[in-house]
Amino acid sequence: MRIRRTITRNPLFWAFIIPMLMMTIYWFGVRHVYPFGNGSLLTVDMGQQYVDFYAYFRETILGHPGQLFYGWNKALGGDMYGVWAYYLLSPFNFITLLFPKSMLDLAITFMTLAKYGTAGLTMAYFLKQHHIKGALLPAYGTMYALSGWMVANQLNLMWLDGIIILPLVAAGIDQLFRRKPRQYLIWLAVALISNYYIAYMICLFAICYFLFALARERPIKQQLLRVIGRFTCGSLLAGGTAAAIIIPTFYQLTRSKGTYTVTDVHFKMEYNPLQFLSKLFSGAFNFDQMPSGLPNVFIGALAVMGVIIYLLATTIDWRERLAALGVGALLVFSMMFEPLDLLWHGMQFPVWYPYRFSFVFCFFMIYLAARGINAIPHGIGLVRMLLLTGMTLMVTGYVWLNLDSFSFLTKSSVTLSAIYVLLAIMILSAHDASRRLSQFIILGFAIIDMGTSAVLAFNQVSYVTHSDYHTYTETLRRGVDAIQKRDAGNYRIAKTVMRTKNDAMQIGYMGEDQFNSMFEPDVPRFYSAIGQPEGDGFVTYATGTLLTDAFLDTKYWLSQRHVSRKVLGNTLLPALSTRPDLNEYEHIAKTKLLNVSRNQNALGIGFAASPNMLKTKLNALMPLTNQEYILAGLTGNNYTAMYSSLSLGKPQLENIRPLKQFGAVYYSPRDTAKDAVVTYRYKAETSDPVYLTVGSDFTDHAANITLNGKTIAITDSFRSDIVLNVTPEKVNQWQTLRFRFKKKISFDDVALYQLDKSLLTADLTTLRQNTMTDVKRGSNSLRGNVTTTISRPSIFLSVPNDPGWHVKVDGKTVQPHTVFGLLMGIKTKAGRHQLRMYYLPPYLGVGAMVSLLSLLLAWVYLRRKPKHTH
Repeated sequence: MRIRRTITRNPLFWAFIIPMLMMTIYWFGVRHVYPFGNGSLLTVDMGQQYVDFYAYFRETILGHPGQLFYGWNKALGGDMYGVWAYYLLSPFNFITLLFPKSMLDLAITFMTLAKYGTAGLTMAYFLKQHHIKGALLPAYGTMYALSGWMVANQLNLMWLDGIIILPLVAAGIDQLFRRKPRQYLIWLAVALISNYYIAYMICLFAICYFLFALARERPIKQQLLRVIGRFTCGSLLAGGTAAAIIIPTFYQLTRSKGTYTVTDVHFKMEYNPLQFLSKLFSGAFNFDQMPSGLPNVFIGALAVMGVIIYLLATTIDWRERLAALGVGALLVFSMMFEPLDLLWHGMQFPVWYPYRFSFVFCFFMIYLAARGINAIPHGIGLVRMLLLTGMTLMVTGYVWLNLDSFSFLTKSSVTLSAIYVLLAIMILSAHDASRRLSQFIILGFAIIDMGTSAVLAFNQVSYVTHSDYHTYTETLRRGVDAIQKRDAGNYRIAKTVMRTKNDAMQIGYMGEDQFNSMFEPDVPRFYSAIGQPEGDGFVTYATGTLLTDAFLDTKYWLSQRHVSRKVLGNTLLPALSTRPDLNEYEHIAKTKLLNVSRNQNALGIGFAASPNMLKTKLNALMPLTNQEYILAGLTGNNYTAMYSSLSLGKPQLENIRPLKQFGAVYYSPRDTAKDAVVTYRYKAETSDPVYLTVGSDFTDHAANITLNGKTIAITDSFRSDIVLNVTPEKVNQWQTLRFRFKKKISFDDVALYQLDKSLLTADLTTLRQNTMTDVKRGSNSLRGNVTTTISRPSIFLSVPNDPGWHVKVDGKTVQPHTVFGLLMGIKTKAGRHQLRMYYLPPYLGVGAMVSLLSLLLAWVYLRRKPKHTH
């Protein structure tokens, strides 16, 4: 009884507590998330990407504010302002500051729980403005906070702010009809600042909801014009207020994510519309629904029935119901018709996580359901009970008969969903708005229904364990600490192990890998040209050579020690690459699990170079030749072949069926139940490093490659030729190189080369004579001194030539040039030069001025007293 009174008196508080408490019990009590076990919430992109960005967030806030603009550990360096706008501007991120960096996964757990609770709170707040009262508020809040979209996208933590802010924006639109534009303007601006991507979808829905609200409120002509004016002014001022974020980010989008905009639109349905119904069933989600699948729109049995009741409610004006039907139909159609799907996603098909805008559908349907149930204070009659029951049986029958098409559903989940719907119909038939018990029955049922669906969905997804994350991170941290204690300079660190491509952001050092959606395509293009794994949105410096290590200033390498299983324990150190040529470097330290090697040939972040580099062009599918071109361009010497071809001889084929397609040679297994095997034998006459090139057919671990029985590690994904190190332990002996695979693979790009180390050393010695000295690197700045010569009068920097760099040489502003398609070259004359450069995002000043002007106009607009108060 006391709990019932508490919920009745404080419904918003309980709308916050109940979803958060439900997920707390599940994550800590059922999945045993740390510290109540070894679990975590790290899965897919959350474990491979976002957790490292949150580490970067902590480092920026706690002492490196310049990292808001630039990240030296974004591959070879790059703009971070757009990355912050997409990933890191949520105020919830400050929760990470309350936890030590070694417990970042626990901080993410608490952040997630807080967002669940806040989503329930804002939905309840919105519905309270629509005269929903008592225990119904936490009931609908729970439906919203644990909706299918929320459960499916929990791991995309930066998007959840949108689902939290959406009810506040809608409430602000409602206030426009009461001459109060403040709430709409403020919360739309907050949405745009917090995450512009999801805010774009909110803006589209705001137009739909505003049109619906016009039909619901039916203002007279004079009022109509004023409301439209408030909506227009509020929208423009909100966008202007966020311009300091939006304008620079839009520019970065044109250089990164925006380059993938779809221009070829197909006017087609993306799936059978009846399949949409399957997503209304409990637990309609599994891992396969992440890369591609149907919209996640589960809202619970009561909400679905409530929407139907709303559409049939004669006590609600028919014009409002017609408008609601139109908006709902548009949203559903958008989730299956390709052009509209593209529009909602900013004219780009999502890479994983399809139909990301379906949260607006969940919101609108729950709102309509609340209105519908509110319209039946004495429950539903027999006719509607039979109608709802008949519809339930028809939909259940369709899904049951087509269950093979829905891998995310089981017979048990379909049966359970049907039972829940029938129970919901019974609850609605007995509903009595005058009795508090009726409200608590709805609340209890909502908790059971939404909780069941969440548990069924989450149980089908696997997560990184706390120990895998924690022990790897601490192992890598100790290795980096061993380097930084010996060398306080500026250099890049690479490694032969990797948990994520953003390890450098997690630990805080200059690395050469990166994975994020705001990634300039010039970077993957350059990595492809020098034989490194890359793709849309990621690069990996996995298979560097002695040459690339030198000119990219990869001064230190961390490699796994050969230790016993007892010493290794449960530590997971995923192998990234095999680098036997690290023996060419000086071994300077070791930790429990890692060796530390120093590259004595590293050329520093900048050095004097020949102006020939400005004319050097790189070619696709020629990684080792491109490396030779780069070295010749830097030194100014005539092109010299550093890599000589080694004969692989005639291959030995086992279970192989040779194929020829479009001039390329493919090998395919004759018996698909067995491995196909291709074996080469070769002999190296010197101890110089030996490199193997393989094509993109070898991506995704398509083949296992061994040298004399030892596995050659290959990174997980790439789309161009990459370079692998296959240097043998002994020279002048036959080496056995073996490929095992189970699918058709092209061997056209498989070739073997040996580096002439003496030629390379001579050129590197020349370049090392004039490296940058007195180097001082800030979060978004760099300065140092370089002495150029008559033969090498220019300056080369292994830093991407991003437009935001402001460069001065000897106090005079200069315009750097892009060399090798990515990096920075500066024309100077022979002599000693002072180099000073700092980075600011392009158009940041313009955006800031627009924001300041908009804030001023908004202040004037909001202080204006409305006329016609009667």
